[in-house]
Amino acid sequence: MPNTTDKRAEARRKARVQRAHAGPATTTTTRPVTRYASPSQRKQGQRGKQRGFFSRYPVATVLGVLIVLGLGALYLQQNKLGPWTPPPPKPVAQAKCDLKTHTCDKAPIMTINPAKTYIATIETAKGNIVIQLDAKDTPITVNNFVFLAQQHFYDNTYFWRVEAPGLTSPLGGPSQLQLIQGGSVTSNGQDPATIPGYTIKDEKVVGDYTAGEVAMANTGKPNTGSTQFFILTGDNSKLLSKTYTIFGHVTSGMDVALKISPADVIKTVTIQVK
Repeated sequence: MPNTTDKRAEARRKARVQRAHAGPATTTTTRPVTRYASPSQRKQGQRGKQRGFFSRYPVATVLGVLIVLGLGALYLQQNKLGPWTPPPPKPVAQAKCDLKTHTCDKAPIMTINPAKTYIATIETAKGNIVIQLDAKDTPITVNNFVFLAQQHFYDNTYFWRVEAPGLTSPLGGPSQLQLIQGGSVTSNGQDPATIPGYTIKDEKVVGDYTAGEVAMANTGKPNTGSTQFFILTGDNSKLLSKTYTIFGHVTSGMDVALKISPADVIKTVTIQVK
């Protein structure tokens, strides 16, 4: 007959084996799952609300869109943007001169820079006369002189008038002035009215008619200057009214200017820009 004690030990052993095979007890706690909408789901929800607004208020929607478009178009128009942007201005062609007839098709357009220094060199058979042009105070006159020089208009034109004490003025009577006048196509200064085909505006006279000053000649009437100019070889400030625009001053070559005789020719005039 089996021992009771052995039976109990056997029962305890079996129980341990069963517990070993069953493994440790686990406890599972179930938590509630929180679900979040994805970005695409949120956008779809917003679109749904928008569609709902548009479908409920179609007239207001159309009016709103038209107002926004109208305001945008008005802004572009007022600020000259988009289709209202003005086309770029067409470049204006510079005047041209026919050296055979010494006529130009129009007055020159402004091309000089008044902030720069322009030096004109008049070449003659007796030497050179160098003039610093006053682009700051007389831009119209200087622009005209520079244009004509660069067009070679002055090539082979005449110093037709020489005034000095003891000489007879080509205008008649004894000379009272002291100057030489050049830029004439004819040897007597009587250029036709068609030469050069335009006139320029007078500018304010800055300075006095003293030796070395260079001024634009005219017909005696306002705004009739064009091609002819004169260089003062003495002080004429008490003899000339301030109706001749002073546009330069001789910086070298006054000795040459004093040697000029009637009918002396200007070979050429060159311009240097600094």
